[in-house]
Amino acid sequence: MNINCLIKNFFILFFSILNLYSLKTYAINCGSPVHKNKAICRSKSNVEPIINPKELIEKVTVLIEGNGNPGSGVIINKENNLYSILTSAHVVCSRRNQSVDTEEYAVKTFDGVWHDSYDNSNLNVKCPPILTGQEKMSSKFCSAAVSKAYPWPIDIAILEFKSNKEYEVAKKSSSIKKLGKDVYISGYPISKDGKLVIRESQGTVDVPPSSINQTCKGYGLRYIAQTEVGMDGGGVWSKNGRLVGIHGYREVSREDDIALNRGSYGSGIHVPYWKEMIDPLNPSKGFTEDFEKKDGKDDVYGIISKAKAFINVARSEKINNNPNFIIEEASTSILEDLKRAEKIDSKQPLVPALLAQIYIRRYEDGSKQKVYLTNALKNINKAILLQKPNWLGPKASYDGSFEAIRAYVHFLYGQHINNQDSILSYRYAIKNIDARLSLKPNDVESWKDKANYHFYAKELGNAYASLIKASKLAPKDPSIFIDMGFILVENKEYIKACEDFKRAKNLINEGITRQGSQGSFAKDYKQQKKRMKPFTDALGC
Repeated sequence: MNINCLIKNFFILFFSILNLYSLKTYAINCGSPVHKNKAICRSKSNVEPIINPKELIEKVTVLIEGNGNPGSGVIINKENNLYSILTSAHVVCSRRNQSVDTEEYAVKTFDGVWHDSYDNSNLNVKCPPILTGQEKMSSKFCSAAVSKAYPWPIDIAILEFKSNKEYEVAKKSSSIKKLGKDVYISGYPISKDGKLVIRESQGTVDVPPSSINQTCKGYGLRYIAQTEVGMDGGGVWSKNGRLVGIHGYREVSREDDIALNRGSYGSGIHVPYWKEMIDPLNPSKGFTEDFEKKDGKDDVYGIISKAKAFINVARSEKINNNPNFIIEEASTSILEDLKRAEKIDSKQPLVPALLAQIYIRRYEDGSKQKVYLTNALKNINKAILLQKPNWLGPKASYDGSFEAIRAYVHFLYGQHINNQDSILSYRYAIKNIDARLSLKPNDVESWKDKANYHFYAKELGNAYASLIKASKLAPKDPSIFIDMGFILVENKEYIKACEDFKRAKNLINEGITRQGSQGSFAKDYKQQKKRMKPFTDALGC
């Protein structure tokens, strides 16, 4: 009797819940913005289809042509028939005069239509104030070269045009809030002859500092991506197609990057920095007088940005053979700041990773003391423990990027001791870089690093095989074929070495033709040519 009663009550309760759910479902208005994204409404015909993020990015990214190299921009506002494009100041602004002659410029929208001063588009450029004298050179986050090239408080400008056509407007995001988020970078590189490209970043994207004053000209976003001349002023996008920044320049070249040797660092201006301006749609009004006081002294991300800026400035000073630059002295305050950041946020993996890179800098550019490598290894091990998830934790954001740094430290240690035990260090480096490649198998620079470590471990076959893998992923990179030639020379296969050197020469010539003889890429190509020349001369290639 009790069992029958329980069964009866169960079915009463079951059908009551089912009816309640049905009533709730029936009451939902799928046309309402509150309910339209609910699962039960997604299949309804009255819901607008979800737009592919790349389609939206394509529709709002524009090509800008003017007096110098072409650039890119993003449509970010529409008022009646007036559209506003957000771009880099160095794409459209004069370094000497805040006013711009717009007769020099033309804008091409995604539909192939050109808008210029001769078709009633009424182009108008609004540039930020030009800094002069000591004010221009005062930023401790900028190298002297960048301060001179970008004489504004922020490298942002607005380009307006009028059109009766309907164009999409970018969806903006407030910020990048988490590490490990891949981004898209959109723009019109010269090499693609006016065609839009959307590139995906590799590895983690740094969380920018909270204040623009802890950046160089607003460049607080850093990412690793294949950016080229012509993409300056294009958008930096979240994976769901929201604008988070404006791409500005390639921060350091492949040859200048000591640890994360996986391509080119891109640098972008975080959208919130632009929004801090008095009138974001009119950068000529600049910032409020007290904005420089917002320094965020205890902002961990500000310290991270400062440390990264120092690493790159330090390398440029070394390259330029500045006799007054002593890495040990210059890096002391940065080390102290990073140690303070560790106390503020002991779980932030970027802090010990940057400490490791500072010690690498001290070793490479200063006195080659073993203690620097010991400290670098200790800190990068700590960073990996903080970054690497446990078996229960989320793994989506872990890409093994710090393993590449650890591999490099082991490699440097092998070179430092320079004895029979060096092979063991090189094999540790191979193990670490394999850990990186297990997570990012298409990382070209890690395959190149792996080849280098195999080469020093006297494993020439494995070294060459790693470069073959890299060449399939990046068939237009001449440095890969140069390194292949080096391995063949070491193996006394001189005819085959000349074949690889010839392929590299052809790629260099094609690259200079495509990219031009000036700029960072041209510098890379010329450096590769110089690296190869002693071997080609000796072999008569």
